[in-house]
Amino acid sequence: MYEILIEAASVSLTVNNLFGAALGIFLGSLLGAIPGLNGTMAIALLIPITYTWTPLFAISMLVGCWKGSVYGGSISAILLNAPGTPEAAPTAIDGYALTKQGKAGKALKMALFASVTAAIFSDSLLMLVAPPIAAMALMFGPAELAMLIIFALVVVSDTGSGSQVKGLMSTALGVLIATVGLDPITTQRRFTFGSLELDAGIGLLAMLIGLLVMSEVLIQMEEGWKDVKSRGIKQSTNPADQRVSWQEFKSCIGTIFRSSCLGSFCGALPGVGSVTAAFIGYDQAKKMSKNPDEFGKGSLKGIAAPEAANNAVCGTSLIPLITLGIPGALSAAVIMGAFMIHGLAPGPMLMQEHPATIYGLFMILIVSDFFMLIIPLPLMKIGQWIISVPRSYLFPIILILCSIGAYGTHQSLFEVKVMVLFGIFGYFLKKWGLSPASLLIAFILGPMIEVYIRQALRISGGDPTVFVTKPIAGFFLFLTLLMISWTVYKNMKNKNSNRE
Repeated sequence: MYEILIEAASVSLTVNNLFGAALGIFLGSLLGAIPGLNGTMAIALLIPITYTWTPLFAISMLVGCWKGSVYGGSISAILLNAPGTPEAAPTAIDGYALTKQGKAGKALKMALFASVTAAIFSDSLLMLVAPPIAAMALMFGPAELAMLIIFALVVVSDTGSGSQVKGLMSTALGVLIATVGLDPITTQRRFTFGSLELDAGIGLLAMLIGLLVMSEVLIQMEEGWKDVKSRGIKQSTNPADQRVSWQEFKSCIGTIFRSSCLGSFCGALPGVGSVTAAFIGYDQAKKMSKNPDEFGKGSLKGIAAPEAANNAVCGTSLIPLITLGIPGALSAAVIMGAFMIHGLAPGPMLMQEHPATIYGLFMILIVSDFFMLIIPLPLMKIGQWIISVPRSYLFPIILILCSIGAYGTHQSLFEVKVMVLFGIFGYFLKKWGLSPASLLIAFILGPMIEVYIRQALRISGGDPTVFVTKPIAGFFLFLTLLMISWTVYKNMKNKNSNRE
């Protein structure tokens, strides 16, 4: 084993390979900070030009691009309340609140430190315990995954909403919207109203931009155009408001570690992904906090939790890819193509046939995590300058970027229409106290729930007890019912205390 590690270090830790990882982080951070663009797009565009490169250089750059984009999304989320990537959506809740307080620098640095810490944790886990975690992931069949996702939806139902009842309503609405399009098994049309564009369902990116970005622009415009026109967001001149002290970071270490574990687990489960991990991480941090009322008002833990969770996914999502040939996330699926192009067939034999290359890749990933402490810094400075511009100038630019991002997904004006529709819809959701975040999570996970439930029922011959008789599925079903019962009890207790 030691001989393999020494060989891996000599092959991988070269200037060229480390430069490739650094270049990928820079490109990913830049694209991730632009709403509508993401690391998956960049990876897909870069793969064709990697044919003549060495495997380690090419794959290191692509994975670095993915990592950079996950953090880059938090830059626009914190500064403009416009998440550059879907997994940065929960970061915007507390990040933008701090920006409005003039503490954008503190929020950006907390997100960066949490991201780097989680990335190092996840990549170390990838290197040390890849086979055991992959074996554990194999224990989750359709029934187990269905109950896990339903439990996750109940857990995060109150994200972005003061009431879990309203959160559950938003979640149910998101699952309903997710049924639009062709049936995943029978291919029958559902709620398409004769529109060919809706056969593929509602586009996630256009919906996300509308719900989270355009709706926020509409609300801020309503607050007073005259006031908005007069000034930008002023930054505090107090140096302490633009940095994270050791005491502040220390207070978030527990949250970062918990979210890192959660994100690493989600990454090892194929299909769960960084979006789910980010929202669950945020919600768990809120529930575990001694002061949950601080969340949504500029809590550093509210930034650290989702950033640690979504960055931890990147490392461990390579575990099922490398050991089983099953990508754990969309970006990992694209990177799988790069592996195959360079003659590295993902699967159980990969680590036996190319041990030095794979362990070398792990080493590059761990070293490249430290690059993330430096490379995104110029983007932070530029972003902080941008938000000082009067918002009346920013709003049209943000809306133009939103339109470009929605159109660029499939080069279709229909996606722009979807964005506008959900922008108006998101505006009313926020006015009614419903949660766009819960709706969005349910929309993302809705198709997965449907497929897993139907697969489980097909395997069991239509017997619904499969969700109870299987130990892991039954355990998550029990937790779901327990969570709902606790919510009902808590609401009844609050009503009785209000009457008294």
